Amino acid sequence: MIHSALFVEEGVISVIFPLSPAVNVEVGMIGREGMTGISLLTDASPARFVAEARTDGWALEILPDALKALVRQDEELAFRLARYDAWRNVQSAMIAASGRAGNIEQNLARELLMLHDRIDGDKIVATHDELGSYINVRRASVTEWLHVFEGEHWIRSKRGYVEIVDRPGLEAAAGDFYGAAENAWFDMLAKLPPDAMAAQ
Repeated sequence: MIHSALFVEEGVISVIFPLSPAVNVEVGMIGREGMTGISLLTDASPARFVAEARTDGWALEILPDALKALVRQDEELAFRLARYDAWRNVQSAMIAASGRAGNIEQNLARELLMLHDRIDGDKIVATHDELGSYINVRRASVTEWLHVFEGEHWIRSKRGYVEIVDRPGLEAAAGDFYGAAENAWFDMLAKLPPDAMAAQ
């Protein structure tokens, strides 16, 4: 049960679907561009989804009744949250496509880029085990591919963190599995003019 919505101000949250006790599948990632608890607006069940903090950070919390009252009072807010909910579906689709059709190199590059988008600076705090769990591969495979990325001078991998050195290199490695959802966010949300709701 979701008790409140969080508007992330700093940090990264992963949306996880626990497929089994041993397998957690990442289906979304949230940073300063988004929020948790969007399903509160429709009283829809979140279908076992779990929001899991990936990094330290903080967020603005709002209780369900207060969020619903704000949306009733502010049509522009309701419109933008509906657009955000639609964009989340795009992001989830791209993560699913990457997991289904992408290889380990592409999935790991995509995961690092998505994390990099949502932090300050270039150092991503994450162990090889953690990265492996989110893209559903063994730790040894993550270690192997991080060595490859380091050999290409795209990253520097240290115990407990990965430093991004060459984003374009990582983007090339991720291929078509990174960029579409990010571009959609700008098209669907960031580029909305003040009178966007009236123009729809």
